Amino acid sequence: MKICGIVGSPNKSGNVDLLVSQVLKGASSKGAKVYTLYLNDMHIQPCQSCGVDPYPNYCIYDDDMNVVYTVLESSDGIVLGSPVYFDTVSAQTKLMIDRCNCLMPYVESPDGTSGFDRRIQKTKKGVFVAAAGLDQDFNIILTTVNGFFTWANIKLMETILYAHEDNELGSVKRDAGKMQQAFDAGVKMASRLDII
Repeated sequence: MKICGIVGSPNKSGNVDLLVSQVLKGASSKGAKVYTLYLNDMHIQPCQSCGVDPYPNYCIYDDDMNVVYTVLESSDGIVLGSPVYFDTVSAQTKLMIDRCNCLMPYVESPDGTSGFDRRIQKTKKGVFVAAAGLDQDFNIILTTVNGFFTWANIKLMETILYAHEDNELGSVKRDAGKMQQAFDAGVKMASRLDII
């Protein structure tokens, strides 16, 4: 049982990182093997909308997205976390999401029909974590993330939204209720991986 946290915040030990870590801690308490990718530490080129079907690869570029593709293929659960920047995901998260376009390319079959070809067949459980200012609207970021989860064959189990009024790094650690919600989401995720 493998669950990967994907942190799209540039701030380690910030609110997003702490909440993703808390979800993973909950999953680990139920025996899951957990690990974390920090997108800010990875080299991911932006999508160039090349229109090329790179099969059997996912993309024409050979960079750290190969690690993400492997995680999406092999994991049983994904915990994606991002701060809300200009109403949507961070640049680091958006780079990754855009490069997942080839997870379900639009292709023409030998019989002349065409349609989306889902390359990742394994369905995974998912949790999404977002942090933003107190008056932030989360609707747009949720639209973006739901699109990514659909493309990557991830079934969203829970969304954890943390709205706060301070600028302190990691202030969520003082919010016992939110930290418990994240831990419980990990427990539920690891306990229900067999229910897709």
